[in-house]
Amino acid sequence: MNKKWILLIILGIATMVLIIGGKKYMDKKLAEKEYQAGVELIQNYVTDYLVQNYEGIEKIEWKGVGIEWRNSKTMGPSLFGNYVNSKVKIVISENNYFTMKFTLTSETEYDENLKKYVLLDTLNPKNIDSLLEMEIENTVGKFNIGDKLTKLESEKIKKSNKGSQNAEVIYNINIHELKY
Repeated sequence: MNKKWILLIILGIATMVLIIGGKKYMDKKLAEKEYQAGVELIQNYVTDYLVQNYEGIEKIEWKGVGIEWRNSKTMGPSLFGNYVNSKVKIVISENNYFTMKFTLTSETEYDENLKKYVLLDTLNPKNIDSLLEMEIENTVGKFNIGDKLTKLESEKIKKSNKGSQNAEVIYNINIHELKY
């Protein structure tokens, strides 16, 4: 009789561990899905703006959804406490490019009523223009390790009504953990 009680207690504990682990896993997957939806908003807005308003862009390649999980041992993954960003590689010619980074909490906010991310007013043409100009200057000035862009090539990208309608666009909302 004692063996049956011990077995029942062990099964009960194992079941509780599985339920708690399953809930944490499902919470993390829900947070990832929300992050992907928010970053997709950013990717669509920025890509449309660049393609319609800048000439000289050959390719726009998004690098996915980077997440730095800030888990709490008691609360699990936090929808609002994590650092989430998406980088985009802007290619001017085969070997000339620069990157820009957009952070989920800077360009969007989570609307509790809608249960989804919505764009903030900070993601606007003026701010995209400023960021683009700054990243081009930094890349030509060699501040961005890994990016390559010559001064001559940087002059190919300019604001224009013509845009870059033939630019190849690669969207990516795959999740990856940020490494530092």
